[in-house]
Amino acid sequence: MATKNLRKGVIGVVLASVVLTGTGTGCAANDSAQGTQTTAEKEGGTETADNAQGQEIVVWTQMMDNEAALLQEFANQWAAETGNTVSVISQQTDIQQFSQAANSKGGPDGMFGIPNDQLANYVSANLVEEIPDGVCQDSDFVDAAVLAGSVNGRKYGYPISVETPFLFYNTERIPEVPRTWEEMVELAKDNGGIVYEATSVYYNLGMLRAFDSYIFKETDGGYDTSDIGLGNANAVKAYTFVNQLSNEYGFFSSDITYDMAKSSFQNGEAAFYIGGAWDVAGFTETGTPFGVSDMPSLNGKDFVTPVGTYVGFVSAKSDAKEETFALYQYLVDNASVALYEEGGRIPAAHKAQELIDNASEATRAQIAQCEKGEPLPTVSEMGLIWQPFSDNMKLMFTGTISPEEAAGYIEQQVKESVEMMQSGQ
Repeated sequence: MATKNLRKGVIGVVLASVVLTGTGTGCAANDSAQGTQTTAEKEGGTETADNAQGQEIVVWTQMMDNEAALLQEFANQWAAETGNTVSVISQQTDIQQFSQAANSKGGPDGMFGIPNDQLANYVSANLVEEIPDGVCQDSDFVDAAVLAGSVNGRKYGYPISVETPFLFYNTERIPEVPRTWEEMVELAKDNGGIVYEATSVYYNLGMLRAFDSYIFKETDGGYDTSDIGLGNANAVKAYTFVNQLSNEYGFFSSDITYDMAKSSFQNGEAAFYIGGAWDVAGFTETGTPFGVSDMPSLNGKDFVTPVGTYVGFVSAKSDAKEETFALYQYLVDNASVALYEEGGRIPAAHKAQELIDNASEATRAQIAQCEKGEPLPTVSEMGLIWQPFSDNMKLMFTGTISPEEAAGYIEQQVKESVEMMQSGQ
């Protein structure tokens, strides 16, 4: 989940983990590894000449073990068709561990399944190969997913799956979902209010964008991190609207958290709740009467939500870059629907979305909302936003500072942190 997890070894441990994850496949670089090798064999059990010349590809993923096992099955099919061998390893890792492994014999050729908010750091560490022209066609994917895989205007991340927040409404209190925020506020006044993690920039991105502001200014080459949109006059309009929800309408207090908001809706108290697919099971299990929808418009504009994207990247250290890109294309084309059925990951590819049978209401709401959404800026400086934004929203909700003061403090604190980061201090 994007908002609850800004998801984040040595090589011997990593290779040893192969027999414990996925399908038990051993690392292709280790001739003595246990498990099923994805080699094409001829009669008598010896390798074919094609396979003897094939590449041994190791792919790490931050997906769950059961998803890694599923990817291994499809990778085996590709390997059998191409004469290569593939090992897919479920591996929660960081940049240092990946770098050490990628520079070692038998290390990973890439990562297939990593949250896009981690991508910029790997790119900055020179660990990621840029996607070649002609590979990964933008038109095949949700626009936000393509942007999520780009850093400084260059494509590095292969889109795999997407997720974004959407609207829940209590069907006993609200018979039909409103199509504008203005209508929703009026309905909520006498029916339990609107709740969400209102101190987080993640959930307030739509407010900023509806009033023509932003986090970092988007440019043709990516983002200008010196142009911070969290303190301008339009941001003040967004904060004023959010402050009204708290202090004028009383929908939530300054201590609102994700858990508090979720509990309020789950218990039938709130009329509306902004959450995500990660909330559906809990509401279903407790019998909460709810419906879902894409987000209503605000200020006459689509309500923009952050689209979190799982991406794949090829290691800049790989000796099998071309083959690894080809493997990724195969997995996106063939494994996307199976990943949805296994773990609920909504495909980033339009064609795969269309192939999902009996999609849930939550899935349909997310697909519709993703078309309105955008990724949070794929820059390392994004990590400097969360705390100043949250701290000043809380002060604003208590009445300690005004929306104008909140805007000024947020921009000042973020600017100072960005300058410090960029100066290397």
